[in-house]
Amino acid sequence: MTNSAPVNNMLTFDIEEWFHANYDNVIPDYSKGSSFRAHMDTLLQMCSDAGCKATFFVLGCIGENYPDVVQAIAREGHDVASHGYGHELAYKQTFDEFKADVKKSVDILENLTGTKVLGYRAPSWSIVESNLHYLEALEELGMKYDASIFPVKTFLYGIPTAPTEIHKPKVNGRELGIYEVPMSVMNLTGKNVGYSGGFYFRFFPEFFIKQVIRSANKQGKSSIVYLHPREIDANEHKLSLPPKEHFIHYYNVRGTRSKLNNIMRSFRFTSITEHLKQQHQLNL
Repeated sequence: MTNSAPVNNMLTFDIEEWFHANYDNVIPDYSKGSSFRAHMDTLLQMCSDAGCKATFFVLGCIGENYPDVVQAIAREGHDVASHGYGHELAYKQTFDEFKADVKKSVDILENLTGTKVLGYRAPSWSIVESNLHYLEALEELGMKYDASIFPVKTFLYGIPTAPTEIHKPKVNGRELGIYEVPMSVMNLTGKNVGYSGGFYFRFFPEFFIKQVIRSANKQGKSSIVYLHPREIDANEHKLSLPPKEHFIHYYNVRGTRSKLNNIMRSFRFTSITEHLKQQHQLNL
């Protein structure tokens, strides 16, 4: 079915430092410092220039270390959502540890912004089939949506059989009172593949990403873009990673800022909360 009304896509950023990652036996050199503040200034200016609103999934520790940055995000009218506290993988936490981790981050962010945190995205897409019931913790915390599920299968994450549309997930046969906002995928040779965030955003050419977003929008479907602050700066410090992981983590960071800027200016983008209000009658 074709939707004649303009489609709003969703712009999201996972707000963390260059050293926040989840690779075994990788110990970052924290003494190097970072260009985090400059990256955030750039992202906020790009959003302002393109007239976009976005959802910023912020680590609780970022809120502690850069309270003024989190307040600037909120002041610009963007969503401040939770990315957990310290970028720990959700499936390596118990249910109670996960809930406490999310609550800690939410408390920090809400105290900084004075507004309720409505959404969550797990570090490294770490809500998978084995811990899908952790979404109940988000419901118990009064959150309105989760954006942690990537309907793909990779060696790191994914639920390839997950619904690709926004929906209310079922856990143990019960429909939860929160929305799941899965990451956008396209179908290639019968498999779901990402195209509009992280490695996929850096890997696929700009014209191709635009083509897929345009095709989705013509069908009345929204696409979600996600990136990290480090991905717009080829000169930011880098982790020492094995070849495959290094390729995934850093491929084409040199071209990402320009690509992001062009795509932001080519389509309509809004935050997840605004999209849910407009398209799914989310009541706040």
